[in-house]
Amino acid sequence: MLQKYIQKSRLCLLIFILGTLATQAQVLEWSNPTKLKGGAIFTKVIGENQHGVYLLRYRNRFYTKSIVLERFNHQLVFKKSIHIELRKARLSKLYITARGILLIKAKYMRQQQENHLIAQWYDFNFKEMGEPVPLAKSAVKEFGDRGNFRIRMSDDLQKILVLTTEKSTTKNTLIHNQFFTDSLVALKKHTFSLNYPYDRMVLQDLLVTNTSTVTILANVAPRPPKRQTTTDFHLITLSDSTVCDKQITDSVNLKSPRLTYSRKLDRAKITSFYALKDQRGIVGTLFYSSNSPIDSARLVWSEFSDDLIDQITKNDRNEDAVSEGFSILQATPRSDGGMLIIAEQKNIATEDDVILVNGLPQSTSKNIYNFNEILVLNYDDSAYLDWHKLITKNQTTVNDGGYFSSVVIYSGPKYIQLIYNDQLRSSGEVMQYTIYNNGMEKSKKLLKAEIDFVAVVPSESKQVSSNKVIIPTSKNRRFALLKLVYN
Repeated sequence: MLQKYIQKSRLCLLIFILGTLATQAQVLEWSNPTKLKGGAIFTKVIGENQHGVYLLRYRNRFYTKSIVLERFNHQLVFKKSIHIELRKARLSKLYITARGILLIKAKYMRQQQENHLIAQWYDFNFKEMGEPVPLAKSAVKEFGDRGNFRIRMSDDLQKILVLTTEKSTTKNTLIHNQFFTDSLVALKKHTFSLNYPYDRMVLQDLLVTNTSTVTILANVAPRPPKRQTTTDFHLITLSDSTVCDKQITDSVNLKSPRLTYSRKLDRAKITSFYALKDQRGIVGTLFYSSNSPIDSARLVWSEFSDDLIDQITKNDRNEDAVSEGFSILQATPRSDGGMLIIAEQKNIATEDDVILVNGLPQSTSKNIYNFNEILVLNYDDSAYLDWHKLITKNQTTVNDGGYFSSVVIYSGPKYIQLIYNDQLRSSGEVMQYTIYNNGMEKSKKLLKAEIDFVAVVPSESKQVSSNKVIIPTSKNRRFALLKLVYN
């Protein structure tokens, strides 16, 4: 027994050392720090290809007014930019494909009182390719309306879906699907009628497969006079002219549900936390999939163990459940049919106060953003929880929208990495937490504050390939790009 224990310990140590060496193969590359000028102060990474790294700069979270596209070379040296005016329009989607850069905007047409969805291709040097192409239109229903267009591109980047909804004459929901090729040639178009009131149905998530099957995750509020506060979640599959509507479950409430795509099966699957009816707190994870519109669905439950619940922030009103503040950041299907889930516990609190200014009372208000624990759950193909990890970071900021909070996620073949600003110690340092496929873990300071004060921007970062992640940062109050390359 002792000999077996020693052999097992040596094996674990060897795996850990090999994992550590793999982490040491990580290379950090920086751009030159620059001071941002003008109104486009936010920066989002779009992607990287053989021509370089592409960024989007914008003024506000609504993507209105104007935007700037920038290109850096692979050594993160600035090369070129283009200013695109969005007068009376809003940026809807921006894709980088092998063909070029596809920009889709929703524009308000005053004379027609309509919103038009317009697409324009650019080459990788920001030159327009052809003329703008109108994709869809919808009537303006209220002030500031930019249309309820929903756009998705298939995983193979060959098809573009434009989905719109409207109220039928019977006040039910009509769904219009229009497909386009990557060269913006119109393909089939279908209209589907759903037997749900338009004002009681909300589309939560949307996914299109390479075979043009549209999967919708929707919740439907009950009709009056029912007084229940919960809604029913449905998986709606649209294929050609066929509609398949399946209620997921009526026994629990779904929390943070999302559609995940299986590239191997070219199929959508629902991954969600769930809570018991009329109780607060999350008690487990739910997986729901349907092989085809006519097949029966597969619903699998995975209840949290008492040990897991004891480790995680509990719900204030139910000690046998996890806090409802947890939401799924990323759900990644594993090659063996399992699922890797990364979730975060966060909440926004509003604090009101009254102060005296020159003897007169004035009210003040501030939003407090709390980004607390990260929970990593690794499930096998039978929904059994192989292992879980809990990371406490306790990020708290005021009136900044949580811009520097949350976490950058890198998913590699051997491990995942979680990168975040270490505000727990107010150190101005960036932490890197590595979790290997076997559940072993390691943490270290990725960036130390001895020379430069650096803060990463998780929401604007992007994993651009299987071995690269690009992160916008604030470096000594200047903008700088950080590229992490894993050899």
